[in-house]
Amino acid sequence: MLKKLLLLLLLITLSIIFSSCETDVDVNADWEEITIVYGLLNQQDDTHYLRINKAFLGDNALEIAKIADSSSYGGGLEVKLQGINLNNNQVMQEITFDTITINNKDTGIFYNPYMLVYKASAQLDPALSYSLLIRNTANGREITAQTKLVTEFAITKPPSGGRANFAPGFTTDFAWRNARNGKRYQPTIRFHYLEMPAGTADTVHKFIDWRLPVQFADDISGNGTQSIAVNNDAFYSFINNNVKPRDYDGKRFCSTVDFMVAAAGIEYDTYMRVNGPSGSLVQDKPEYTNINNGFGVLSSRLNITKDRHLHPLAEDEILQLGLGFEKNVN
Repeated sequence: MLKKLLLLLLLITLSIIFSSCETDVDVNADWEEITIVYGLLNQQDDTHYLRINKAFLGDNALEIAKIADSSSYGGGLEVKLQGINLNNNQVMQEITFDTITINNKDTGIFYNPYMLVYKASAQLDPALSYSLLIRNTANGREITAQTKLVTEFAITKPPSGGRANFAPGFTTDFAWRNARNGKRYQPTIRFHYLEMPAGTADTVHKFIDWRLPVQFADDISGNGTQSIAVNNDAFYSFINNNVKPRDYDGKRFCSTVDFMVAAAGIEYDTYMRVNGPSGSLVQDKPEYTNINNGFGVLSSRLNITKDRHLHPLAEDEILQLGLGFEKNVN
């Protein structure tokens, strides 16, 4: 039980850094090195990061967790990502990861604020399947994982052109085509606004994100669409509840809204379903990982955005909220 608890604590902490084949790992077996891997590949990125750590045990586990050497491999791993053509199983691309230390980790149980991650610069090919190969140079132990990239997809509603009016008492259609290899979709509306403090020439750009309910595709073929009816009154309520009334001398203006969708692969979706909060009284849920000879998840993601200027009538509604917004005459 102690081993399982410590491993779960590690998984929870690591998962805040980062969106299917199940591999069994006996976390209650006698001590052996367990490698923890987290990675979300994105073909839109030219730089990619992996989080790779090892599980640890000890009578003073919480103290050990604060020591980097206890859960970090340092430079003791060879980490490669191979792009494979599934038609002939030929390796078309090989990417080598190197270590880098980040210094913006939040405080918590595990060592901070510095943390070792694995970084590589490369352009991924959505036509390839990607295999992660990790080799421990000290003992020759190998850890592997595979995933396919979420491909490009498109937002279909709101349509191109025009302005977002968010007419009170009505709904706004928000829809998109499914992505190949995409299973879980997080739609978000981002409201941008500008603040101009008196006595300065500075314009401060700010935004708030309204996360809408997660949507799920029936499969990962890329066929079909997802849609959600956005309650326009709830849009104004969200702004009213998340933008503080202006308490400074100066001006505040509405800017634009972004309709955004983040798609994630089936491995990430399965991991979140299995490891997320449960409404059941049974707490000993099955464990999921697609890391062979390890634990964690390797999957993919992709983000798309369609921006819109606000209709003057929508600006008027926001002005009436009493938050200190002014009419933008430009």
